[in-house]
Amino acid sequence: MSDAGQFGPWVSDEAKLRFRAFLKESATPSDLAAARPFFRDYNQRLLDKALARYAVDVVTREIAGVTVYDVVPSGGAADAPVLLCLHGGAFLWGEGPGAMLEAVPIAATAGMRVLAIDYRLAPEHAYPAAVDDVVAVYRALTDTVDPASIGIYGCSAGAVLTTQVVARLLHDDVPGPGAIGIFHGAPLPFAGDAALAQSLFDPRAETGAVPKIEELPYFAGADLSDPLVLSAGHPELLARFPPSLLISATRDFAASAVSVMHRRLLAAGVDADFVLFDGLWHAHHMDVDLPESVETYAIIADFFRKRLG
Repeated sequence: MSDAGQFGPWVSDEAKLRFRAFLKESATPSDLAAARPFFRDYNQRLLDKALARYAVDVVTREIAGVTVYDVVPSGGAADAPVLLCLHGGAFLWGEGPGAMLEAVPIAATAGMRVLAIDYRLAPEHAYPAAVDDVVAVYRALTDTVDPASIGIYGCSAGAVLTTQVVARLLHDDVPGPGAIGIFHGAPLPFAGDAALAQSLFDPRAETGAVPKIEELPYFAGADLSDPLVLSAGHPELLARFPPSLLISATRDFAASAVSVMHRRLLAAGVDADFVLFDGLWHAHHMDVDLPESVETYAIIADFFRKRLG
């Protein structure tokens, strides 16, 4: 087994320390009733750091019956494009502070309004509940905003959800967003070398440490061969996707899936960029203290500035 503490010389000291601390942290609670408050507290700590560093105003509102956190850079962003942020959390958690966390640094860095959507979670609400919520907010937003000026992005489960929303809009002949971001997740099995390599980086990792997309409660009863569920295997649908930015990291169990999704988008003729961070891990950019996180926000902001409006 390789030494998990070894990094390339380009990895920041902050990232090295954070990863080593991660290896010492207790495992995620296996019980959902315990996992939700565990992640809520964890995300709140990260959100507190983000709010201390990035000047934004946050208003909780309801759009189309869905709770949304409206995050705007201090000073406003009246004429800028609007982004929809879809949080991660295996479709099981990530609500509240987790949703805001993924929006705050992007709103401030991009100078754009970001609507972080608190979509319904499994197992109480299986597919397509989350898609329905995001599509409802999106359609309401298009009453006042040109779809070409709307971007959608998500991390992990939020990345998968982003692709599902695009597929639904295309299926329903609704004008889609001007661009999307697919970070640390893709509508594919979390398999390949990236999943196999987890034990090299995390000595606690076991076979069950890598989530299986087909076993997520959100997909209970769903047909995974349906292009509206997992679009990556349907090139005729992918060909209609908007410009896409994909981000992952070498210590991310989803890196292989994200890489394959990028290749399939390119094969379908889509304007697609892929950025891979060496030595980083799943959803690394949730921690605003990492220089690599700041770099990630700049990449995302630059992508949406160039593709929207």
